[in-house]
Amino acid sequence: MMRYLSCVGVISVLIMNSTNVHAETISAIMIQNTKMDIAYTLNDNRTIMEKTWQDVCAVLELPITDVPGGEFCVNPSGNPVYIQPGDLCADGSFKVPTGFGWCKEFIASCPNSSWALSEDKNTCSRPDFSCIINTDAVSEEKLLAAIAYGESSTRDSYKEMAAIAYATIRRRDAAHMPSVNTLIKNKYYRYFTYVTTDGNPRYRKLMCSESGESFYKAYKAAKNALDKGIDYANGGCFWDGYDLKNNKGHSKYKRGFRFTKPEHNIFSTEESLPNKRTIKNKVYYYVFDSTTAHGGTVFWKLNKDYLIAAGAGQCL
Repeated sequence: MMRYLSCVGVISVLIMNSTNVHAETISAIMIQNTKMDIAYTLNDNRTIMEKTWQDVCAVLELPITDVPGGEFCVNPSGNPVYIQPGDLCADGSFKVPTGFGWCKEFIASCPNSSWALSEDKNTCSRPDFSCIINTDAVSEEKLLAAIAYGESSTRDSYKEMAAIAYATIRRRDAAHMPSVNTLIKNKYYRYFTYVTTDGNPRYRKLMCSESGESFYKAYKAAKNALDKGIDYANGGCFWDGYDLKNNKGHSKYKRGFRFTKPEHNIFSTEESLPNKRTIKNKVYYYVFDSTTAHGGTVFWKLNKDYLIAAGAGQCL
């Protein structure tokens, strides 16, 4: 979540043993929490968080009640399994029951996702980003891990990072590039990711670190993609984050996209309306089809009809 806040605090320079890079530390700031959404769970079980109570039943593989007005699943013994609704707050906390204004308390926070809140919630710290990044001087694995970490949401989902890494390798192979290091320097493909050029703090945090210990999920994701392990992108080679939500100026709206499965629409956004277009008398309605979604990222591949009409190759 973007927070436009001014920060007050004395910046001190420390050595972070976990990453072997200098860090700056400031006082934490207090902000008012806010409600982001309503979620449903099984008895406040944070491992099951769904948009509707019916979705929770589906995850549990239990039928929903046929009692009018009821909101519960039915277990094999015929007994009700009650679903708990609650408020999902901006800080990631889950408050029950819903509608009681639990998400309005003031909480300790940091200016943005590049900062880490201390355990005592008194200070925020982050690596010193003054290091010079030379992508030619790092391994493909580290660069791929940094792209996956930088492009993924702050939920730090392994599947999300692994899907981004796999999609990147799929782009590399489609472009017949020898490495991701080469891919990001090519003028035709370098903009498939912006984290390498826009100062993304998560990308810089990993690239400026001499240790991979704090970023084990990102490195694991990179290794999985390089070894052609599990394809968490499910055939995808493009991705979008929260900027897709209700942003009709987004390039995906201009070119046309559709969700091939409802569960891919993690932002509850409107997909493009079917728009009949032609290239050399060959018809297509969308350019992008969703392949999956993880964490805060939706993944895409090029639509089959578009590929035929454009005479294009997948992922290019």
